[in-house]
Amino acid sequence: MFLRTRFSMGLLGAVLMISVLGCQQPQKEPGTLDLVDRTAIDRIAELERQLADADQARYAAEDEAVRLRTENDRLREQLADRGTAADGWSVIPGGAMISIEGTILFDSGKATLKSTAKQTLDQMAQAIQSNYAGYEIWVFGHTDSQPIRYSGWKDNLQLSCERAAAVIRFLQSQGANQEMVACGWGTQRPVAENVDAKGRQHNRRVEVYAMAPKGAAAARP
Repeated sequence: MFLRTRFSMGLLGAVLMISVLGCQQPQKEPGTLDLVDRTAIDRIAELERQLADADQARYAAEDEAVRLRTENDRLREQLADRGTAADGWSVIPGGAMISIEGTILFDSGKATLKSTAKQTLDQMAQAIQSNYAGYEIWVFGHTDSQPIRYSGWKDNLQLSCERAAAVIRFLQSQGANQEMVACGWGTQRPVAENVDAKGRQHNRRVEVYAMAPKGAAAARP
């Protein structure tokens, strides 16, 4: 009996000692965070800021898309209402265009306007002022594939650029004073095969585009 009591007292003492030692383990002070916790919280805050910025950019992009669609619809309705008011012009996305055969405007290998071309370009200038005021005017020169031999131009690309510039100068002289750009495609955009005289004649042309400013960047030919 005494032995059993002695053993029980010893076991109780051991348990009490372990409890005391356990209570002596260092505890974190209230409100303190280890490095891992602090890093995680900082990262969460950073990601939340990035998400907020991304949401703001998305909302801005959606608003801009709505604005562009509205403007595009308005311009399409405006062009549809005009129909074929500008004689000879074709309605295209964002504006209108007209194509004139090069033989009407220029002699072979030349970039000087023929006297007979001026009536055609007079009508074009009037259409631009009446129907496409405020539009950007893009003039593109095109040639056939016949190589330059006697005219003095370096190549067909230079000839096409000079012809486009000649058309712009005339249009401006007739009062079409909005922004205009002259470009040359040379032989690069044929509308017919260059295998015979008829095909080459179709490829020698000047194209004039009247592009609404809002749609010009997206719809440039």
